[in-house]
Amino acid sequence: MGKKFWTKRVKGILAAALVLAVLVMLGSAVSRSVSAGESIVTTLLAPFRSVVAAFDRTAEQIYGRIFRYDAAIAEAEALRQQVASQEAAVREAETYRRENERLRALLGLAGEHSDYSLQAAYVTAWSASDWSDTITVDQGEAAGLEIGMCAITSSGNVVGLISATGPNWAKITTVYDASSEISAAVSSTGETGVVLGGRGENGEKLLQMRYLSTSAVLRNGDEIVTTGSVLYPRGLLLGTISGAELDETGIDKYAAIDPGFRVDALEQVFFITNYSKD
Repeated sequence: MGKKFWTKRVKGILAAALVLAVLVMLGSAVSRSVSAGESIVTTLLAPFRSVVAAFDRTAEQIYGRIFRYDAAIAEAEALRQQVASQEAAVREAETYRRENERLRALLGLAGEHSDYSLQAAYVTAWSASDWSDTITVDQGEAAGLEIGMCAITSSGNVVGLISATGPNWAKITTVYDASSEISAAVSSTGETGVVLGGRGENGEKLLQMRYLSTSAVLRNGDEIVTTGSVLYPRGLLLGTISGAELDETGIDKYAAIDPGFRVDALEQVFFITNYSKD
């Protein structure tokens, strides 16, 4: 009986030891299997993690570049607006300068011709063809302008005559127009002739003094002035001689005239609305 008791006890101990050994082995196996799985997963995900990390870095770099680009664009726009503002200020200053020059010249003209009544107007349009040459201004009948009134620059150079009017506009046929004919004289010698407008063979604007005597003495720089008529007061400047030669017949002499202004550069003109005809 005692032998059986010890045999059962030994068997129980051995069985418990076996179970414990199995549990230990299973625990170890499970532990090893989890570690292996984690290792496998980590190995498999490693390239993706590298790609994600690289993508993050690239995204950060792109964002930084976009931010810097937007900042550069904003800075460039601010500089552009600053430059535009400065350019506008320069243009405004240049406009005031030209206006000041015109007013100074006009004061001189008023001093020389105190009998003139003048009406200022700004040029709004230019028009030229092979035969006609006109400009339009922003003053008209409401300002007392009438057809036939003479237009001059602030320096007193003849621009032309009013050929059409409206309530708030007027059209000037300039001295370059083919219909323009003005009795004139060389101020230094008294030689007389007629100043005509027109076009050259290449379409260039021409202003010439014709019907001069063959003995007329003409010098470059000599002033050509109006002799006085119903339309033009006496002594208005038509321009200066820039050259002289014989015409196609070889008999009559003519002079090329520089009017002292460019029609397409005129900004303002003055109309002689009244003057002494004595």
